[in-house]
Amino acid sequence: MIETVKLTVKLSNFYKMSWVNKAVSLALLFYMIIFTVYALNTFPPLNIENNVYGFTTDFSNLIVLIFLFWMVQCSELSRQAYVFSTLGLLLWTMGTTADVLDELVVLPFWVSVYFEDLCRTSGMLFTSYGLFKTMRFVQSIHNRLACELIIDDLTKVHNRRYFYRHVRSAEVTPYVILIIDIDHFKSINDEFGHDVGDIILKQLANKYNDIFVDNAQFARLGGEEFGGYLPTSKMLQVSDFCQHLIDLAHSINVKNVRHLTVSIGVAKQAPNEPLDKVMKRADQALYVAKQTGRDRFEIAPN
Repeated sequence: MIETVKLTVKLSNFYKMSWVNKAVSLALLFYMIIFTVYALNTFPPLNIENNVYGFTTDFSNLIVLIFLFWMVQCSELSRQAYVFSTLGLLLWTMGTTADVLDELVVLPFWVSVYFEDLCRTSGMLFTSYGLFKTMRFVQSIHNRLACELIIDDLTKVHNRRYFYRHVRSAEVTPYVILIIDIDHFKSINDEFGHDVGDIILKQLANKYNDIFVDNAQFARLGGEEFGGYLPTSKMLQVSDFCQHLIDLAHSINVKNVRHLTVSIGVAKQAPNEPLDKVMKRADQALYVAKQTGRDRFEIAPN
């Protein structure tokens, strides 16, 4: 079962963080506390009634930045995305903290002008780049998952999901469906081991995948069974193609003991026939090919 991770921003997440996340979070907290206490006790106070709007706006910005900073610490990002986002929000929060205190006390000129602006501007720049790296990270995960959804993990050819979607969206009708099954595959696994069976599956898939060209489609349907889609209705060409598939299987040697063989069921789509019924007829033809000697193909009657 695939383990899923849920993003939460609970304070209890602090105990689950790495020491780096904890150290950075505590450093920001200590800075805010120490700087605030020092400023309030050192510099002359201002009349808060005259700065309510400015204080409220700056304090709201600070709360938002703290929340974003904490959300980054609770997230699983790429290293670069985490570093730049954390550094940017750290600097941005430091500048905004000084901005809030500037509404309460008379800060030194270099703090209220240079320190605030420098931290805020540099923080925005680093955060923007961190956001860019985060989007790149998310996009790479999306691309990888999209690929995994349509690619068979073992053979690296398309899987059943993609095969059905591809055929259902195909514009060429009628078409031909092939169901290809390796003969006596269970005995190969039992006699030589599942690792040899996996090698056989990958070798056969690579050989077959290379010859399904020009909108034809090949996929692993599951186990030792593969599917083929041919956008044609010319059964003489289909017969030649199936014989070529059988000959290609013979080129695979199973541990220098015997050559591989396959059986193939073939079904040509009837007018307006849905894919599920075509697949069923191809599967029935495969069963006949298996029952009548294997290492051959059988064409289902329309």
